[in-house]
Amino acid sequence: MKCPICKFGEMKEGFTQVVLTRGNATVIFRNVPASICDDCGEYYLDEETAQDIYARADSCFSSGQEVAIIEYKQPIPA
Repeated sequence: MKCPICKFGEMKEGFTQVVLTRGNATVIFRNVPASICDDCGEYYLDEETAQDIYARADSCFSSGQEVAIIEYKQPIPA
């Protein structure tokens, strides 16, 4: 599939880093599975991964952490 952003690259499965910021707090997730453009580097997360990332980040933000670096591991299906 062609990249919807640059229109040149191909989307390939891989791993990326996701950085989320709220106010003065930042959460960094490493090794997140994603579809990544081999030309511009834009990435897309599937819905389940995105929801999991946002929930984990919200927990960090709510706890008052200013910086968190998390090695992403996918949740085990129920």
